[in-house]
Amino acid sequence: MVMNLPTPDTLEELAESPYATVFEFLHSGIAVLSKDGYFLYANKAFLEMFGFHGEIRRRHVSELFLTSEQGVMTAIRTRKMTLCSSITKDNVQGVSFRYPLLDKNEKLLGVIIESIPTNIDHDKFINLLKTVQTLEQQADYFERKSQKKLGMLYTFESIIGESEAMQAMKKRGQRFARSVEPILLFGESGTGKELVAQALHSASERSANHFVTVNCAALPHELMESELFGYATGAFTGAKSGGMKGKFELADKGTIFLDEISEIPMTMQAKLLRVLESGEIQKLAHAGDLHSDFRLIAATNKNLAKLVADGLFREDLYHRLNILELIVPPLRERVGDIPLLTRHFIEQNVGQKRAKGIRISAELSRVFSQYLWRGNIRELKNVLTFALYNLEPGNSTLTINHLPERFLQEMRAAHPKTVDLIPQNEGHNLTKARDDAERKVLISTLTATRYNKTLTAKALGISRNKLYKKMQYFGLHSPSSESPSS
Repeated sequence: MVMNLPTPDTLEELAESPYATVFEFLHSGIAVLSKDGYFLYANKAFLEMFGFHGEIRRRHVSELFLTSEQGVMTAIRTRKMTLCSSITKDNVQGVSFRYPLLDKNEKLLGVIIESIPTNIDHDKFINLLKTVQTLEQQADYFERKSQKKLGMLYTFESIIGESEAMQAMKKRGQRFARSVEPILLFGESGTGKELVAQALHSASERSANHFVTVNCAALPHELMESELFGYATGAFTGAKSGGMKGKFELADKGTIFLDEISEIPMTMQAKLLRVLESGEIQKLAHAGDLHSDFRLIAATNKNLAKLVADGLFREDLYHRLNILELIVPPLRERVGDIPLLTRHFIEQNVGQKRAKGIRISAELSRVFSQYLWRGNIRELKNVLTFALYNLEPGNSTLTINHLPERFLQEMRAAHPKTVDLIPQNEGHNLTKARDDAERKVLISTLTATRYNKTLTAKALGISRNKLYKKMQYFGLHSPSSESPSS
């Protein structure tokens, strides 16, 4: 849960604003801290609760509280509300909620603390805690609904990944976001290039304006020109009255993201180069000049240099695009992120509450770390979705048995040494278990009768002929000293 404050623009203004006067009338302890963890404001109840008699503004939370790392600093790092005890250096205790404060562009401003003394009546405290937890769940639900409805964009902070490869990509991306030049994203299918494009826009100075996405592979070639550049009234038969704005015009003052840019036909590449060079939009049937101030982000999973060599992509356009190149790493190069992604997708599928009770078996984690993930993050999400809906009611542990058969077949082929770890289909498992049990009984009976076939067949209730067939099936042979007719 986070708090969004549309006004004032800074926490310093908040601390000096009329809002602070309202805080003084509350019985709960209220404090406002900067994004680095320094106190900017604390109301009278907060100061009295923790026994602070002097000025605490501009002091860091770690100077005053033993629990600063678990509380405020965790809220700053994760941008999530934290709830735990507050213990001062003088051992004064309370219970505090720490809420990250975000501005209208989802940038972190700081943290607001709400504290309750531990000597509050127990029943009141339990009821208060339940109320807060209920509100937290409802706020989280409506926040997710709101994000889906409003199309909230990803940021580099919200992209899951703490591996070296992802950290390096994020740092470079944040630097590139500050430029005005085009950015070209390279990455295999399913790596999350569109999420990175959103994060680049969110980290840029254009973040308050439109982010326009175009999937070039999904656009029919005959419609591409009108979709990208728009058309005026009467441009062609069936054209809308009043014309239509193209994607480049809609992206004015914002960002346009061209996904799968390699799929743009050669005839359109010349027009794309022109708009990149001059910002001039060649709108169909439009009289006069039309310009757009946009920032271009393009993405591809193909080798554009090879397409240029093969005559399938304009060399001048390639060099105009490939100024800031950002590679989105495949999942096999960021294996350390798989547990984080797994937990995220489980929560997405079943919700946070149920997800807390779902466990991943050690064998499944090992298989996930060895798999090649040719479909990258998209494939991981799909495999987990199958596994979760394949989980029996009452079972809370995901194992190899819950994975799709196609996944297991590919794993067996790629890693033969793990064949004993990975089960075959259920029918094969039952047959193997039955055969193992029958073989053990057969060996035990033969040993007891000193490999006398007549006595063994009689003890098992089968004919000698059937006994011989079973011995042959299981690869059992009589000792060399024994007469075969016995």
